[in-house]
Amino acid sequence: MIKLQNKELKDVAVFLKKLPLNGKKSVHRMRIVKVLEEQNKKLGEEELELLKEYVETNEKGEFVHESGNLKFKGDVKEFKKQQEDLYNEYFVLDDTNLESALKTLEEVVNDYNKELSEKDAEAHFTLVEAFENEGE
Repeated sequence: MIKLQNKELKDVAVFLKKLPLNGKKSVHRMRIVKVLEEQNKKLGEEELELLKEYVETNEKGEFVHESGNLKFKGDVKEFKKQQEDLYNEYFVLDDTNLESALKTLEEVVNDYNKELSEKDAEAHFTLVEAFENEGE
């Protein structure tokens, strides 16, 4: 079991896809990536629902733009707060069917010794911390 914040799902999935793996390690990686991508898609749908509550729409149901920005009908600060809360929620990968995949992934991440920068470095660090905090 590992926990990742919703805002980290996409970057972690992208990082994992870049890893040069083959065989069982690659299969296990992709099992985890598919779950992360599915959850990230749900997050996008939830964010869209949140937007619908705060942004004006036209007769076709499309968002109204004003000077290139969305035209809010509600409190922008409240929207931003709720959006941030949504991004900061944790997604827990605790499916028993993923136990072996998570174990393999933990080994891959902990043994990774190539140079990383920017989002890949952050995603790697996120995964290392998630596996370290696994028992919490």
